[in-house]
Amino acid sequence: MKILIVDDNQANLIALEAVLKSLNYHLIFASSGEDALRYLMKDDFAMILLDVQMPGMDGFETARFIRAREKNKNIPIIFITAICKSEENIVQGYNLGAIDYLFKPFHPETLKLKVEAFVKIHLQSQQTMLQNIFLQQLGRKLRKTSQKLTNILESITDVFFTLNHQWEFIFVNKEAEKFWQKSKGELIGRNIWELFPALLPEHYSFFAKAKTRKEASHFEHLHSDILYEVHVYPSDEGLSINYHDISKRRMFEKEIACLERLDLVGQMAVGIGHEIRNPMTTVRGFLQLLGEKEEFTEFKGYCELMIEELDRANAIITEFIGLAKNKVVYLQPLSMNRLIENLYPLIQADAIASNKDIIVDLQDTEVLLLDEQEIYQLIFNLVRNGMEAMSAGGKLTIRTFMDGEDAVLVVGDEGSGIKTKDLEKMGTPFFTTKENRTGMGLATCFSISARHNAAIQIDTSPSGTTFFVRFKQQKKIKSA
Repeated sequence: MKILIVDDNQANLIALEAVLKSLNYHLIFASSGEDALRYLMKDDFAMILLDVQMPGMDGFETARFIRAREKNKNIPIIFITAICKSEENIVQGYNLGAIDYLFKPFHPETLKLKVEAFVKIHLQSQQTMLQNIFLQQLGRKLRKTSQKLTNILESITDVFFTLNHQWEFIFVNKEAEKFWQKSKGELIGRNIWELFPALLPEHYSFFAKAKTRKEASHFEHLHSDILYEVHVYPSDEGLSINYHDISKRRMFEKEIACLERLDLVGQMAVGIGHEIRNPMTTVRGFLQLLGEKEEFTEFKGYCELMIEELDRANAIITEFIGLAKNKVVYLQPLSMNRLIENLYPLIQADAIASNKDIIVDLQDTEVLLLDEQEIYQLIFNLVRNGMEAMSAGGKLTIRTFMDGEDAVLVVGDEGSGIKTKDLEKMGTPFFTTKENRTGMGLATCFSISARHNAAIQIDTSPSGTTFFVRFKQQKKIKSA
């Protein structure tokens, strides 16, 4: 059984080895976050001890990369630090999936007990069982430090509360107060079903099952437009209940699924595009020859129409190929504002032709590493989408600004908005609400954004739709 220990200080690695070697685990040492990720690519680990303050990739960033891989999402992580002791750091650690956050210097026996306990927990096949054992077994071991545990529960972003056998609240954290919109004084000692009778139909059966069968139960609950994953754990005192917001996770899952579909289409297009384009080129060439011959003058219009259709098919194939995530991009330092200014005459001409107005508001933004042609296509597709969504007299807004360290491109229209049932399908290949469209424009935008480490957010209402393309922070770049 392997444990990965990550610390840039050799003395700390030696000290941790001395503490843990008696547990007879196979200890693997990494001196940086990058080394740790390389080990995780090759081996499976039962636990990770992770220093927070490291040069280059720090512990928090390392944990974020670790959790990004499906196979690593449930490996227990203990952060160890001598510097990052603020409540903000602790909360950040737990938000990244840590199961504990220790300060140096620590008691060796305490660390040994924690490591041994968390490794046992990791061996459980179900995450609910892991959490149940964590709350029950480690809760008993840490009763002497109950105030510390209370502080941890108060600092986490999940809703957490406990009920006694009479269904009365005996503990609620700050997030639970916000969730119930009541203070601790209004909740403690009160019966949950009397305070919130509307919960009975959905919640009671799961709560009662955990209480009578002494086994954990879980379900999903929609509250104020936020989707929660609810875990119910039985204990000697009653029940411990945790509400975890999974709205973003579901959104990310949908985005990942969409990108995977886009990549599949792109890969197929790459594979068959060559075979299709060769005969198309041959047919196009013969049509041009026929159209130029005097004896076929009466058919020249048909030849030109067929050539136009072949060119349109070729353009669609090009769009398909653009969906592949491994498409080569040529990144160079570029100004987003300059790219928009270059496109403005073309955009303005389209707006005048369709009796629409363009509003451009370009604020100072950082120079970004961009593929010029891909960003041109991204901007043009979003603008065209917005223009087509509006009737004559509508205004299209193009904005750029910095949000913290991220550069944001905004394209907003004054159309009638996107229907809720259609919103989740935005960016899906072949999905379109417009006639004579392939449904590839927005799909291409999502693929281009993914290749530039950017994310697209959509804000829609009956008064219009706005696309936000957020380009994540990059290292400071000097303009070319």
